[in-house]
Amino acid sequence: MVISFLTYRFLSILIGILYPSYQTYKSIKYQYYDQYPLLLSYWILFSLFQIFEYIFDQIFSLIFPFYYELKLIFIFWLTYKNFSQLLFYHFILPYLNKYENDIDYLFNNTIHRLTELFLKLILLILNQQQQITNEIIPIKTNFASQYRKLNSIQRK
Repeated sequence: MVISFLTYRFLSILIGILYPSYQTYKSIKYQYYDQYPLLLSYWILFSLFQIFEYIFDQIFSLIFPFYYELKLIFIFWLTYKNFSQLLFYHFILPYLNKYENDIDYLFNNTIHRLTELFLKLILLILNQQQQITNEIIPIKTNFASQYRKLNSIQRK
């Protein structure tokens, strides 16, 4: 390994995120519509690369020599003009077209289930909060009634 992990992270953020983000900003600001397909295909490939990196980074860094250098070259290559579009249209798009319905179902079903679980969790928390409140309030009224009784006894 020639470069350290921190150097790799710095350069990958600089090359893979900051520069393309600025190019995206410029294309939106000046309405360079012809750059939209290029930038969108880049961001799709970069996000897939980030997912791949998250899953396999530790394994591949031990197996392949110069792993971080190869990743930097790949990120730099993705930012090069038509390479991201070439990869996207030849490899990613056919796969997405083939499995689009399955992916939609997976995402919609997952979002639906997560929303359901989140709502159940909120209801559970609210019910527990209500039970705690119901347990505390009678104790307070019990103390208050006992205090009144004690005061009335002491007055006599």
